[in-house]
Amino acid sequence: MQISRSRLKEIILEELSKKDKDEIKKLISKELDKDLKKAVEKELEIVLKSKDIKDDIGEITKTVLKRLYKDLSYHHPYIIDRIKV
Repeated sequence: MQISRSRLKEIILEELSKKDKDEIKKLISKELDKDLKKAVEKELEIVLKSKDIKDDIGEITKTVLKRLYKDLSYHHPYIIDRIKV
């Protein structure tokens, strides 16, 4: 099946409807989301395996826990008293 040049030009120049444009955007968005998700997961996998990052995460966690404990013990001692041992 061969399309004439004039028909091909007509098809190419045909204006897309709003519905067509929305559908194209949706399809592109889905593909980009998949690609982006894969790229982010791969990058995070690489970064989280790093010893420096693991150490940083550990230090941040310790700092947060210390501040939480301090806040609970000084400002909300009743919360600690409610914990059953």
